[in-house]
Amino acid sequence: MARERILILGAAGRDFHDFNVAFRNNIEHEVVGFTAAQIPEIACRIYPPKLCGRLYPEGIPIWPESELEKIIKEYYVDRCILAYSDLSFQAVMELAGKVLAAGADFELLGMRTMLKSSKPVVAVCAVRTGSGKSQTTRYIADEFKSAGLKPVVVRHPMPYGNLEAEAVQRFASFSDLDSGDLTIEEREEYEAHIKRGTVVYAGVDYEAILRQAERAALMQLVLPVPVGTTTFPSFSLTSG
Repeated sequence: MARERILILGAAGRDFHDFNVAFRNNIEHEVVGFTAAQIPEIACRIYPPKLCGRLYPEGIPIWPESELEKIIKEYYVDRCILAYSDLSFQAVMELAGKVLAAGADFELLGMRTMLKSSKPVVAVCAVRTGSGKSQTTRYIADEFKSAGLKPVVVRHPMPYGNLEAEAVQRFASFSDLDSGDLTIEEREEYEAHIKRGTVVYAGVDYEAILRQAERAALMQLVLPVPVGTTTFPSFSLTSG
């Protein structure tokens, strides 16, 4: 049976997540590559084999989005999936038009890419960069802690470095930041949480990140509690 050939249009975030959840171990589809936009120095790299799974032993190439039509024709792409935000309706439809004119279908993936958590989750989202997600997340975390809860923050990926090394990241101290080979943007984001005593999870593989955060929360709950104190469930916050 011929596998449907997929190209994922992204910006080093939702695109990797869509692949991990919907296509990584899916023998009915073959992801021929990603295209990259918005984030510098992501194009012309490889999504690492260790993150791709057994179906992609050589990894998956990441091309500039400017080569979209050429890639569709050269690799006989059947379907393109748009997997990044900060786009106007006009920009989305222009991309769709390019894809359709080049001979492929165009799609946005929906609910099937969502992950189920065993812990309560508050998602902090916005229509575009700069809307105030970071400040809102810090405020909510502070409010939870003032109520006796133990939140952790799961941060939207900023995969600028070694993707394999950044599959799952945990930052609980400034020494963690020092050893993390972070950009100024990442450090600025994470420091604000660590100063408040909030643990931050980030990286590329969001199911692995979520499971680690859940295990950490469970460990917090089963520790011995002195007589006369009360325990509260742990919460995770996502900032996307």
